[in-house]
Amino acid sequence: MPANAKLATTDFKTLSTTEALSESSRQSRSQLEIKPRRVSFDFNDIAEPFYYRGNPLISAMWATMSASFPAGEAEFINSVKLFESQINDSKLKQEVKNFAAQEAHHSLQHRQVNKLLDERGYNTAKVDQRFKEKMAERALKWSAERRLARTVVAEHVTAIMAHFALTHSESMSHFPDSFRRLFQWHAIEEIEHKSVAFDVYQHCVNDQALLRREFRYFSYLEFPFNVSMGTRFLLKQMGRKASWQDRKGLWRYLFGEDGLISSVKPLYMSFLDKDFHPWNLDDSVLVEEWKETLAPYFRDH
Repeated sequence: MPANAKLATTDFKTLSTTEALSESSRQSRSQLEIKPRRVSFDFNDIAEPFYYRGNPLISAMWATMSASFPAGEAEFINSVKLFESQINDSKLKQEVKNFAAQEAHHSLQHRQVNKLLDERGYNTAKVDQRFKEKMAERALKWSAERRLARTVVAEHVTAIMAHFALTHSESMSHFPDSFRRLFQWHAIEEIEHKSVAFDVYQHCVNDQALLRREFRYFSYLEFPFNVSMGTRFLLKQMGRKASWQDRKGLWRYLFGEDGLISSVKPLYMSFLDKDFHPWNLDDSVLVEEWKETLAPYFRDH
């Protein structure tokens, strides 16, 4: 475990005026190499359906999010590639390719763990199918600009949750080892490519009003609704009703001291700052340390 695995969530990088002007002239402002990796996990250590401290709500919530990744990440790739021909910066062009490669392998790994979760009694396949239908409907009805704006927002959410995963080791320790390592690897790569969609949007669209509307809709309505309904569906399919104790455990997990939502809220809301950029929060050192920790799980391919 990295020595500083619990970092302050407000540790922002400060840029000099010269550095800011230099960075503003580029299409890409990524701070790290975006490197697609192949990983290998044995998910058989997920022995029970309620794998997070026996709490069915927290376990089903994470199963829902895992189920959403294959369809969601395919849409992230597609929405960015809609603008690929408009990018003339060779660095950003390569980052789009590497971003797509990372997201594709994330989907592959989540399909594998989702299959195992279904063997433990879930029905993530149904949740996955519903997300596929939503993404297909989006592709037909939404403008390319709105699709990319929604991807930018979703990438911000995943980057902030990635920050949580790498800075709150105690919370993550309650997952089975393979599940924890899956999300920590996923977190590393989400941070590496966290500004790609944003940089493409700024260069090709740059409609800040649209971006803010999508952030508010996704944050206050779509995301919590989808996760809540997916969690309820999975538990209903299993014939499990959450107890009052289960609900208290979920509340503490989300809103208690060092809770998922309470910990990341300032970073999450920074998206609305006038000068927001994903790399205003510089996670470079954090990623480098976790790359060393997770190196045994990486394999050349």
